Amino acid sequence: MKTILVLLMPILFGNVTVEALRCYACVGINSNAQCNQQEEYCFFQGDTCMTTVAQIMGVKTISKGCTTSLDCISASSNNINLGVLMGSQVSCCQTDLCNVNGSSVSGLNFLLLSLSFLISGLVLSL
Repeated sequence: MKTILVLLMPILFGNVTVEALRCYACVGINSNAQCNQQEEYCFFQGDTCMTTVAQIMGVKTISKGCTTSLDCISASSNNINLGVLMGSQVSCCQTDLCNVNGSSVSGLNFLLLSLSFLISGLVLSL
């Protein structure tokens, strides 16, 4: 009986595959292209890909990896943007390699900086 079970195990369990979420992974990299060179599987780390883009005095750093959806939502609720001085943007997604983009803070900083110049020009013209 044991011999039959041992022989049947590869047939019964051999086709079972566990597919884990794949995310891009990096810590404190300045270039999104460099950051997208390494992937990780989220077996035990979580069910969500997270991207954090921080910018201080114009210097941008990107970190990416696996996390839980709860941790990512918590981190993204602390997003801040103070123009060119400082900013932090966390984004969450849940499909394979979905955390490919890492430039959202720079675009937002440019928009806010442009808006501040426009408003100050309007105030000075009054």
